[in-house]
Amino acid sequence: MTNGQFFKWNIITNVCMALSINTAATLLAGGDTFAGWVTGCCCAFTVNTVAAILLPVGRIGEWFAQGLLKASPGQALEFLARNFIINAIYVTIVSFCMALLHMGFVPGLFGIWMETYVQLHIVGFLTSLMIEKPVAYVAGHLS
Repeated sequence: MTNGQFFKWNIITNVCMALSINTAATLLAGGDTFAGWVTGCCCAFTVNTVAAILLPVGRIGEWFAQGLLKASPGQALEFLARNFIINAIYVTIVSFCMALLHMGFVPGLFGIWMETYVQLHIVGFLTSLMIEKPVAYVAGHLS
């Protein structure tokens, strides 16, 4: 993947992930105003994009799936395991940052964050499985 394709892939993927995970988080929290939801999506997108640039999450996912689990590229196990670990990293970073932004450093922050973590990981994991191939295709074909 060229740098240009990575940039396009990163932007499209992070828009999709921010929309799905922030929507789930908003619903799990009991709803919000439209402005609050948009702000949450923008924050989630920004955190995801910075994390994608700074962290070798793709390589970590490949190591987990291919190195640790010995799954061959293209196998269902490799696809599932790689997406699972990549999603776990991103959801951990984004959901904690969002909890911190909304709550601040308060007693019980960890418990509050954990109340929705599993649900958000599931939403993110399913979203990542659904969008991986289409986003890679679109990013590779955008001029």
